[in-house]
Amino acid sequence: MKIRWRYGIAFPLVLAVSLGALAAWLGRISEVQVEEVVLNPNEPQYAMKGINGKRFDQEGRLKENLSAVDAVQYPNSADVHLDKPHLSFYRDGSLLYEVGSDKAAYNIQNKKVVFEQNVVLNKAADAKRLAGIVKTERLNVDTEAQYAHTDSPVTFQYGQSGGQANGMTYDHKTGLLNFPSKVKATIYDTKNL
Repeated sequence: MKIRWRYGIAFPLVLAVSLGALAAWLGRISEVQVEEVVLNPNEPQYAMKGINGKRFDQEGRLKENLSAVDAVQYPNSADVHLDKPHLSFYRDGSLLYEVGSDKAAYNIQNKKVVFEQNVVLNKAADAKRLAGIVKTERLNVDTEAQYAHTDSPVTFQYGQSGGQANGMTYDHKTGLLNFPSKVKATIYDTKNL
């Protein structure tokens, strides 16, 4: 009887140890080891061609449209660098203003855009205001606040009026185009036209 007793307890013990070893082995081979690779900060992490991004308001109407020929984003950077960008802003489905340039950098965190080289800001005419065009070499646009500014020289046209200045700010919410420096301009009274 002692021999049966040893074999009777040995089989469940060997089976338990074998199943435990098999479970440990399966757990070890199924572990995913993740290795972090440090990306070269001078090479793009993302590169896109022919982009066209749209943002809509709560009613589903177009609010912003950003298009560009090329776009790249570098590792550990919140800026997306754009070639030939064109940014349009809408309210209630109507075009408010649009900005285009040769180059731009869009920060995806604070939603600000810096346009550079041959910047043109077009403001569409509406029931209250005339159409306007501003040309400069650098323009900072806050898409959330609908505010634009530059310290670079600008040329502008508002209706039939036009001129030049060093720097400007434009607040679309108030409709104010402000020139912080001396302005050389020809102004026409819109009431007499």
